[in-house]
Amino acid sequence: MSISDVRQQLPNLVSKVNKYMDRVIITVKGQPKATLISAEELESLEETAKVLSIPNIKKDLEKSRRQFRKGEFTYLSDLK
Repeated sequence: MSISDVRQQLPNLVSKVNKYMDRVIITVKGQPKATLISAEELESLEETAKVLSIPNIKKDLEKSRRQFRKGEFTYLSDLK
């Protein structure tokens, strides 16, 4: 959506983005330059990036998945 269209429709776009978790790609001269997203979606993306930045997290998650599929886990209720 062009930046001039965004300026005209900003209150409605903010409402739509917030309500429906939509994204609005803002263009300048036909080129994408920015994206309007909800605060909730931004928070989620930041949290995901934070988790993924933990060293070896992908390897650890894959190990956990394999263990779960093999039934190698303990129920929380068994720990009490």
